[in-house]
Amino acid sequence: MNLVAQRYPNDLMRKKAPLFTDALLNRSILVKHRLRRDETYLIPYPTTVATKIIFPLDFDNLQLGGRSIFVNQKGFRQTICDLVGDRELELEQDFLVLSLLNDLPSLDPFLVREQLRRHNHQPAECYFSISPADSSRMQNFTSAEMAPLIRLAFGSTNGNASGSGGMVGKLADAILSSNADSRLDPLRETLGLQGDQFTQGIFSWKGFIYYKWQFSEMIQSLIRVIQEMDQIKPLGRKDAAMQEEIRVLKASIRNRIRETARSCSKVLALYDDAFADLVHRGNTAAFRRFLLEAPLFFLDLGHSMGMISHITSFWGYRFKGGSAELPTSEEFLDILSEFETGLAPR
Repeated sequence: MNLVAQRYPNDLMRKKAPLFTDALLNRSILVKHRLRRDETYLIPYPTTVATKIIFPLDFDNLQLGGRSIFVNQKGFRQTICDLVGDRELELEQDFLVLSLLNDLPSLDPFLVREQLRRHNHQPAECYFSISPADSSRMQNFTSAEMAPLIRLAFGSTNGNASGSGGMVGKLADAILSSNADSRLDPLRETLGLQGDQFTQGIFSWKGFIYYKWQFSEMIQSLIRVIQEMDQIKPLGRKDAAMQEEIRVLKASIRNRIRETARSCSKVLALYDDAFADLVHRGNTAAFRRFLLEAPLFFLDLGHSMGMISHITSFWGYRFKGGSAELPTSEEFLDILSEFETGLAPR
């Protein structure tokens, strides 16, 4: 939220519809945190992921550090009240929002927005913007996705590759922007959507492009994780019972990764089919209907994507392409157990 406040200081909707009612909470930093073994005692129930709230000492200089607390940590509510002012009854809405965010596996903007919308909380759109880094990396992917649509929505049939390419880039940029602005008017007319329906439809479209891009980037990393998982020879004691437990966990993780990837592929295929129906058969009604129903898929898709994203990012950080120090048998067992728990069916 601190970044949102810096990027949109004069946004009237941000002031009218904040994510949190408390000003300090609304400037805090929220992250999903994988609990270390020496942190698990802080949460009064078994979990591997916690939502950490960070209150910077200086909002303009994060290097100075700050105070942090986990959602539902022992003494959580009282600690929040001590930090922002002892008015617990006024903070009930904020505690509810924190609880809803804590139930999510990641803080992807599409996942967060749908979770809050389902519970009748609709903060300003600026809270759900894609980060500048992700937006930049998505640009080429989105342009490739959009190219077939140019002929349908913009009537680009003259074969001018450079002109068409420029139009594709502009369309991709418009879709990734935080607002469905006038650049998308031809698309608005093509889909027959107006007002909030069009805004919601573009958000859903952006969500599926985001998850499809994310999945395409992660799939090779997942394959590498599976390969390297079998190659690692942990240090330390290797009694028969521990070796068998590691073997069973590896087999279970391989199967669950494949099942999770297959599940993601099936949901993303619904988007591909609807988009192909639009581009190749001009079936605007089917794609229009899909966009309006798309948020229903975000929670399941987001849960799956959040877990495989964690596995690939943690594995890359811990093992650095095989060049890092080998784990002990106990550490390797802990890593595998956490992966299997996270991949368990919801």
